[in-house]
Amino acid sequence: MQNAENLLCERRKNACQGELVSSPEVVSSSMRLKGDMMDAGMTGQAPDYTSTSLVEHTIFGREDIVDKAIRELRAGAKGNQYCLRFSGGKDSVVVKHLLDLAKVPYCAKFSRTSVDPPELLQFIHEQHPDVHVEPPRISMYQLIIKKGFPPTRICRYCCQEFKERNVCGRGRDLLTLTGVRKAESPKRKSRAKYETCQSDKGVEFYHPIIHWTDEQVWDFIAAEHIPYCRLYDEDGIDRIGCVGCPLASSEKIVAEFKRWPHFEKAYLWAFERMLEGRHFDKWKTKYDVMDWYIYGAEASCKAVADANQLDLFHADYFGQLGLANEETSVGVASSRRLIEDVLAANQNLN
Repeated sequence: MQNAENLLCERRKNACQGELVSSPEVVSSSMRLKGDMMDAGMTGQAPDYTSTSLVEHTIFGREDIVDKAIRELRAGAKGNQYCLRFSGGKDSVVVKHLLDLAKVPYCAKFSRTSVDPPELLQFIHEQHPDVHVEPPRISMYQLIIKKGFPPTRICRYCCQEFKERNVCGRGRDLLTLTGVRKAESPKRKSRAKYETCQSDKGVEFYHPIIHWTDEQVWDFIAAEHIPYCRLYDEDGIDRIGCVGCPLASSEKIVAEFKRWPHFEKAYLWAFERMLEGRHFDKWKTKYDVMDWYIYGAEASCKAVADANQLDLFHADYFGQLGLANEETSVGVASSRRLIEDVLAANQNLN
């Protein structure tokens, strides 16, 4: 056991030379604006988007994308109820602010996962008290113990429990709004503004800023002085998600565990309980599991995906389009069998 722990510590020392996050001073999570954007529009006057990316020049002339989004929200509200799935990220706060500018009725819901960054929870509590916070049915750690295998890119049972399950409901006139954008990842380039959920029939999605770029999101935040989570102000952070997410790189997981060590301890506790009463060829201690989870899972999942034509999801937990060439996820038992086959093959090669 000591050897496994030492090996994990040694890997940690050598990894992540340029760390993603550092321990910040304790500050309020009130308004934080990216870079030099604090200077824009501080006079209290109506914002002027003319010199920003929010005004696009098309073959049909100039188009104000903010005005367009507001008009679309107002039109859609005439025959539908809006429910915003709020994450606390930059895209969510933009959509919520657009809803406020449109002056249309809506509700907003945030689903806790038990592995949310504390700064994000603080930000939502301080800046968005009107958002309904839903507690998880089960913690990430209890879920790992229950499933008997860590979550992976090919078996994202944590996303299914904490994200995909938590839509607003179904109904002919109910639209679930999100901050999903095409520019977020290669996976989301195929997304549409209006979608029907394939895994939960009857749930209808509406993504108001689906075509917005990162620049447009930040320009809007600056022009409207929208408060956002202070984690975005730290080097290397452009997206905020679950701590220790199986879709993240090993460098990111290491940096997160260094910043929030209590999460690492909780994962280790879960891995130890997961091993109890179960036999794994490669894993004898919780440190063996953690070492693979951080440094080996990505390669193992890629090998499984390549061999079985599976999709690694590219960090998209809204992957519910049900495309013909898209495998949604494999079960825990199948995932374990496929991954252990890869590990055994690698061991034979060595």
